[in-house]
Amino acid sequence: MSVEFDLLLPELEDFELENVPFKVVDPSMLPAHTFKAFDAYMRGSTVPHPVYVYSHDYSRFCMLVRRGDININ
Repeated sequence: MSVEFDLLLPELEDFELENVPFKVVDPSMLPAHTFKAFDAYMRGSTVPHPVYVYSHDYSRFCMLVRRGDININ
């Protein structure tokens, strides 16, 4: 199951953006079905940029998927 999670939830490199208080990641490189689930998870949330999201939001999403609270189809 761990290998499956590794494929579904790749590690995204976090980086800093100017005038953004927390590190961000670029979710555009996620597998399509993971991106769709992550996009649904983030809907209605505040994001610092049109493309990038806070790295802690992606980390929480990954934790919820691994815990079984979010299913990726």
